[in-house]
Amino acid sequence: MAQNLVIANKDNRVVFVFGGIDLTSATDIKVQFGAELYTLLLNPTIVFVDSATELSLDLSATLEVGKVFATVTYFDGASVLGTDITSRELANSEQIVVAIGTQLIIEDGSVVAFANSWVTDAEYKAFAKLKGYSVPATQPDREANLANAYDFINFTYEQRLQGYRVTPQTQTGCMPRTNIYAYGVLVANDSIPQDFKNAQMLASFSINDGVDTNAVKDTADLASFEVVGAYKEAYQDGSNTPTLAQMPAVSKVLKPYTNAGLNGGGLYKESMGFLG
Repeated sequence: MAQNLVIANKDNRVVFVFGGIDLTSATDIKVQFGAELYTLLLNPTIVFVDSATELSLDLSATLEVGKVFATVTYFDGASVLGTDITSRELANSEQIVVAIGTQLIIEDGSVVAFANSWVTDAEYKAFAKLKGYSVPATQPDREANLANAYDFINFTYEQRLQGYRVTPQTQTGCMPRTNIYAYGVLVANDSIPQDFKNAQMLASFSINDGVDTNAVKDTADLASFEVVGAYKEAYQDGSNTPTLAQMPAVSKVLKPYTNAGLNGGGLYKESMGFLG
């Protein structure tokens, strides 16, 4: 694929380059783009045969969002049902990136239905710029990282947090919460503290760097160690060695909101960003 980025209300076209076929001989060409169907005959302002091997689409008005696969079907005088020529597209493994809209549903503290993030793409980019982190070049990739980081925070830390969800039946994340204190102050149950946004973005940076949030631990739980001439470790009874994502920075940011933080204690090794 020569070009695979769609920008709303711009004259850039998605371009497909095929091999072993003459597109100019087609009686029709159908393109299934997500839930949308375009044809050479019915949509002459969208589907263009530029040459024997090049097909282009004007998708500036598409309603699809994110990464989308396109399926191209070729018709000629000898074809009734059409021939799927998607596999003949050169370098056809990439999805088309539609750089419009957003896939994020932002939880702002009001218990937003189907929320999947506390952080917007704009906030994420600004934070990354300030802190000097690299993030994906496309919005769908950045948003995927944020959504995965949102899940990571919820799955990993909720059992350690003070309080309880405001609306457990419908709420998708661990915040907002009721009866939670941080820095000696009661946190409003209709707000998302900046610390949780920062934790999500820090987790997203780690995911972008290759951390696997679905991995399992690769070390047993440490019970004690000593250094007296030689290093010595002891492990907890029954502890296995199941590779966990380690995100200690996330744990430090969230510590004030945990039971350990409330009691003046610390987060132990098994709580320092390990999954499990």
